[in-house]
Amino acid sequence: MVPMNILLIDDHFCAREGVTLLLRQMLPETTVYEAEDVGDGLAIARDTPLNLVLLDVQLPGKNGCAGLVELKREFPSLCVVMFSGLDDRELVFECLRLGAMGFIPKTVSRQVFVEALRDVLSGRPYLPVSAFDGGTVIAALGHTKDYPAGIRPVHNPGMPGLTPREFEVLGWLVQGKCNKDIARRLGIGEQTVKNHLRPIFQKFGVTRRTELLVKVYELGMVFGSPEVGN
Repeated sequence: MVPMNILLIDDHFCAREGVTLLLRQMLPETTVYEAEDVGDGLAIARDTPLNLVLLDVQLPGKNGCAGLVELKREFPSLCVVMFSGLDDRELVFECLRLGAMGFIPKTVSRQVFVEALRDVLSGRPYLPVSAFDGGTVIAALGHTKDYPAGIRPVHNPGMPGLTPREFEVLGWLVQGKCNKDIARRLGIGEQTVKNHLRPIFQKFGVTRRTELLVKVYELGMVFGSPEVGN
């Protein structure tokens, strides 16, 4: 394991102690730095090469979102992951928009926390399941209608190359539909859905649904019923 430096910014002493202990158990070669506010965190970041920052959203004074903006302004390539007792979907995607690599709720189990950190340390974004359950990337983009008809690309500025059927499958996927539900809506077999997902993943350069959903969000893709005449 390559030695790493991780900064934890949280105003609660007990929370910092618990997470620091877990990080040292997970990554024995890692040095964990602690700060109770954004100002102290920035001071550490300026003096120490960091591999990861775990940033609480709810901080006194300057909150975590404002701190995220400052950290990314000074250190654009720094991996910052929000770590919060809140996991509201809009908050999650707002943090992504501001440059966060991921969002880990404080309510997750030890196993999920460990897996989430492994994801972000490997360069893969992590989002909580709540960011997609009962809602969609479309909702995060300001389009909350659950379209009953076939999904069609309305706006796809950054992702050419998908077939019409792949767009339909992707459209239902970003609405949080499982393979079985997508198959039922499209009148095709579940294996056929999987066959369509394979090239979609390849074209987006991802390997997991969460990565694909993040990519769709970042590209600003919007799905829905096409306008008349399109």
